[in-house]
Amino acid sequence: MQDTSNMPVEGRASRALGDLVDGIKAFPIWSTLAWQDIRQRYRRSVLGPLWITLTMAVTIAAMGPLYGALLNFSTEDFVPYLALGIITWGLVSTLILEGCIVFTGADSIVRSVRLPLTLHIFRSVYRNFLFFAHNILAYIPVMLYLSISPKVEWLMAIPGLLLIAIAAVPLSLILGIFCARFRDMQPIVGSVVQLAFFLTPIFWKPNALGHRAYFAEWNPLYIFIQLVRGPLYGPMPDASLYEGAGACIVVLFAIAIPLFIRFRSRIAFWI
Repeated sequence: MQDTSNMPVEGRASRALGDLVDGIKAFPIWSTLAWQDIRQRYRRSVLGPLWITLTMAVTIAAMGPLYGALLNFSTEDFVPYLALGIITWGLVSTLILEGCIVFTGADSIVRSVRLPLTLHIFRSVYRNFLFFAHNILAYIPVMLYLSISPKVEWLMAIPGLLLIAIAAVPLSLILGIFCARFRDMQPIVGSVVQLAFFLTPIFWKPNALGHRAYFAEWNPLYIFIQLVRGPLYGPMPDASLYEGAGACIVVLFAIAIPLFIRFRSRIAFWI
């Protein structure tokens, strides 16, 4: 890839926009690569990707009764809350962590094949949503055990998933660029995500903080998780959550677009 750092801003912006458009149009390529990633990861495995579902189900079965007893919640109330929180957290956290290696993990392709750089972002996002589709199956045993019936309101989780997918694109751009340039960023992000798991209401509820519940409600990770968990568990997300998610997406794009315009041509040299 040619270094265009000395090119006028208009030229770099035009190429960055063209990269994004070409990346979207390359759906057959990045969707196929995402499926190949899954097949490669579970090659020669009997259950294949269903290992993800089994692992998630075991985690829920182990943590549900334990933390329900510790936090003094009933099984009927706590287990669905925990299950949906863990499943959605798995999607959000993996999108963050894999955003760090979205370019460095595809270094051989970036160096040898002329493809849009954004293709690798769409590949990562699509792959993780396929994993989420496997993980959500772990909620079925919870439904059967607690006699939970599907509801029409559950369809409102789809806009939440769409907002997560949209936010993952600029976030992956930002993390991918910084982690390609500064390799110490990846373990730092990993440590922050691990800490965020305990600071985000996944196995505990914001009302446990009393009058300080706003600390949890202003957590961007909680906002996106609740947009999916809320319709499936209750209560339904209110307008403020959608506004908060929209504000986060705007901020992410405001940071990602100038970064991609300025450093797009250097990514291939950094990795």
